[in-house]
Amino acid sequence: MSRYFTKTLASLEPYTPGEQLKIADVVKLNANENPYPPAPGVAAAVAAAVPGLRLYSDLTNGDLNAAIARHWGVRPENILCGNGSDENLLLALRAFCDESTPLAFADVTYSFYTVLVIYCTSRSTSSRWRLT
Repeated sequence: MSRYFTKTLASLEPYTPGEQLKIADVVKLNANENPYPPAPGVAAAVAAAVPGLRLYSDLTNGDLNAAIARHWGVRPENILCGNGSDENLLLALRAFCDESTPLAFADVTYSFYTVLVIYCTSRSTSSRWRLT
């Protein structure tokens, strides 16, 4: 299968997640775990939504975008909903970065930036920062 990969994909090093401690009852905030149970009513709301999971949702997120826009006092077209922050970062990089417009970032930030940047531009530009 790898013989069909682009040179860019073949040159990527797999993402290495941060250290995951193997200690019982430790909440891993770096893995987006939460020390608190769901709010009251969440389990019932999820259960009520299950029958609708057999259908595709609105791919434009129209109602959701409108509700978020109303809440924050902005226009719905200024809202970007995605399948997590990694997808939104990828969309932004694909829109604004390429071989002629690379992204520079500090190497002490989110480690997945490197993977996304190489995917979009075939090269990585990070800067070492000295903490003083």
